[in-house]
Amino acid sequence: MSQEENNNRNNSVARSTALMSIATLGSRATGLIRTWAMAFALGNSFLTSAYQVANNMPNTIYELVVGGILGAAFIPVYLLAKERHGDNGANDFACNLLNLFLLVLGVLTLAAVVFAPQVIWTQTFAEGSSQEVIDHAVRFFRIFAIQIMFYGLGGVVTGMLNANRVYFLPSLAPALNNVLVIAAFFAYIPLSHTNLDLALDVLAWGTSLGVVAQFAIQIPALLKGGFRYRWVLNLKDPALREAVKIAIPTFIYIVGMMVSFSCRNAFSLQGADNGPSTLIYAWTWFQLPHGVLAVSLSRALFTEMSDDAAKNNFESLRSHVESGISGTMLLMIPLACLMGALSEPLMQLFRAGAFSADDVRTVAQVLTLWAFCLPMYSTSMFMYNVFASVRKFHVFAIISCALVVVQVAFYAVLCNPEVVGLYGVPIADFVYYVALCIISIIVASKYTGRIKVGHAVSISLRALIAGLLGAVAALMVMNLLPDLGNGMVAGLVQLCVCGVVGLIVGFGLCIVFRIPEMNMVTRIIKRFLPKK
Repeated sequence: MSQEENNNRNNSVARSTALMSIATLGSRATGLIRTWAMAFALGNSFLTSAYQVANNMPNTIYELVVGGILGAAFIPVYLLAKERHGDNGANDFACNLLNLFLLVLGVLTLAAVVFAPQVIWTQTFAEGSSQEVIDHAVRFFRIFAIQIMFYGLGGVVTGMLNANRVYFLPSLAPALNNVLVIAAFFAYIPLSHTNLDLALDVLAWGTSLGVVAQFAIQIPALLKGGFRYRWVLNLKDPALREAVKIAIPTFIYIVGMMVSFSCRNAFSLQGADNGPSTLIYAWTWFQLPHGVLAVSLSRALFTEMSDDAAKNNFESLRSHVESGISGTMLLMIPLACLMGALSEPLMQLFRAGAFSADDVRTVAQVLTLWAFCLPMYSTSMFMYNVFASVRKFHVFAIISCALVVVQVAFYAVLCNPEVVGLYGVPIADFVYYVALCIISIIVASKYTGRIKVGHAVSISLRALIAGLLGAVAALMVMNLLPDLGNGMVAGLVQLCVCGVVGLIVGFGLCIVFRIPEMNMVTRIIKRFLPKK
């Protein structure tokens, strides 16, 4: 690949990453407002628990049934069909999958409505579960069940758009979902004082309408790109069989992740009575930089790597893998350092009502430890896409599930109150993600050719020095600020002032250290700035 072609593709990735980051940031912001709206409308009551239990189930069922095909298999197989059979071949594969999902998820949706009590039982079988929570969860889920079908159909549409390098609208679509749910929460408030049954129905249908809208808003862009729907249902389609072949190990991977998550919650209770809630608060902030930046970069590169794999262009594929690892480390290491330094101000944003100063300190300590995982976590999630792009995801699933056994064993030992208690969770996760990252890179070289990590290691060390100095600068500025207490306002001021200083120093030093990948970062940043 010539230098000019390489620069053009890097510019394309930077542009795509920036657009997705902007859209994802909007979705995350509206998601935060959605959480506040739920707290404002429902508080922390049995009704909130019922709503959350019921609303989590459609996404869980969707992930178990078809999430593997859409998450790991769709884009590589779609691009392979396009390479072999042109636009019509790719279109036929997408239509075949849409129609299959329409039938399978339609039947599953009807079954979920009929067997709603049994579905909810899987989440409330523990002795002492409130009957009020169960009854309201069943009522909610009978309406939420329709989300199962639209999550699946929307996933196919998003996959087609991403495969054709349309990223902004799919990344922004969840924001529309959040806006409609926020409206439903605020509509619930006055209605609940006059007609509670109507208020509950409005809340339930408003929440489901958000998922429908998230699917529907993407349709115009799909049609504009040349997609033409037709009825075709061919279970013998080689492309469909290839997708299912890839999806089976993805299903295994998803089950492994669910086992890990369940054990994390169970052993966190051994560490502290409020263990699961502490982890949820910390995980909310841990996921933010990964979700806004690393996922956007990874998704843009996933399309390029899948295209390279379809064309057997392994030189370009290795180049994208190596730049993805380096870019992810460069983005995440300074942010991880800053997150660890400013963990208390981050948690102070929740400092209201029953969330006490002690809670701020406890959650902040867990977040600080979890921050060490962030670069390796994001890199291992990038490797998830690498294996999917070369259609060898079963290898990644085996590696991940084998390491889950180690992770759970660490949970069991470390979370004992006599060892390190709740802090055992981030420590165990660090071991898991470091091992997953290293092993997956070594094994991936078998399918892509030798992945050179020397450059990534050099970048990581320089980014670590820059990030630590940025964190120190942020802490020094924090000590110079007047004492504003430990409430939300103080946390917001500290984040705005110290966070900006830390970012400028951290990423500024990355430029001073002449890290080549900073060119990509600056291109991404320029996309956020208004044009003159």
